[in-house]
Amino acid sequence: MLFGPAPGALAGLAAEPTPPTQPASGPGGADYQWSASTVRRITFTDRTKDYWVFGPSGWQGSGPAPSTAPLVALLHGWLGDDPQWYEDWIAHLVRKGNVVIFPRFQTSALTPPREFTSNAIYSIKHALAPSSPAFPAGSVLPDTTLGMTLIAHSYGGPVSANIAARWSAESLPQPKAILFAEPHNGTIDSSLAGIPATTKIGCLVGDVDTIVGRTGCDALWDLTGHVPVTNRNYLWMFNDTHGTPDLIADHRVPTSNRDGAVVDALDWYGIWKLGDALRNCGFFGTDCDYALGNTARQTSLGAWSDGVPVRPLSVSTTKPPCPPGSGTKGC
Repeated sequence: MLFGPAPGALAGLAAEPTPPTQPASGPGGADYQWSASTVRRITFTDRTKDYWVFGPSGWQGSGPAPSTAPLVALLHGWLGDDPQWYEDWIAHLVRKGNVVIFPRFQTSALTPPREFTSNAIYSIKHALAPSSPAFPAGSVLPDTTLGMTLIAHSYGGPVSANIAARWSAESLPQPKAILFAEPHNGTIDSSLAGIPATTKIGCLVGDVDTIVGRTGCDALWDLTGHVPVTNRNYLWMFNDTHGTPDLIADHRVPTSNRDGAVVDALDWYGIWKLGDALRNCGFFGTDCDYALGNTARQTSLGAWSDGVPVRPLSVSTTKPPCPPGSGTKGC
């Protein structure tokens, strides 16, 4: 006589929900109009001003391939000065139709942080100069008339904030959108008043980020008070261990393909979505409900395979209190 569940039932009971896959379309989605990218690396003697340029190639959209594309500058974290740390995010940005400049503003722990911003500015200006070696004939060129989007991780946060504040004095494209993904709080200019009040800004904290935690977003929030809260949000991303594998909101969320960091729903529905939406909102006035405003489109991180929603982003227009049990630095 058979006792207990029928054969195969235990396996069904043991199966855990799986995380959401990349959405098919929209901000963070896989509706790519370009199939690949070109890459050029420009090097300098001291290496601290090296940069990479990633341009879209392999047009697979309708109509003729565009000759220009919006400009994104991606500012890396401490010692994250190789684009391989961010290669999946970069590939996504390029296939979505952006030219991405990746300045290498640090080469070792001995590079003085006070030089990071000037190194990055030098690289961006060099890339955008007339007859730049970064854009040989036939390249898709950055459309600087649109301005630029700054995307930053960790120590790239203060660097991108300083660039955005100095854009006019340095004759750089106007910063139309900034995503601070788990930013550091070091070497931020004493005033960020040069950031235009129209800039669309998101600052994201990871709930178990023990490296920088909330310290960078707190500092940047205080210094961007001239930007109305309709144009800037303070965001909090949480762990979700409902299924397998876990979704972990630590300091490595923006990285991939190094030291076990992975691409998952926190990327597609989180930082990738926010970066895409802030760019679109800042440049074109579209997808603003994915970028700002505490809407369901902004906060949703998709659903597990059993239909349970992933714990959504928390969005505030003030510096929020620490959520109960948060393990992030500064809580």
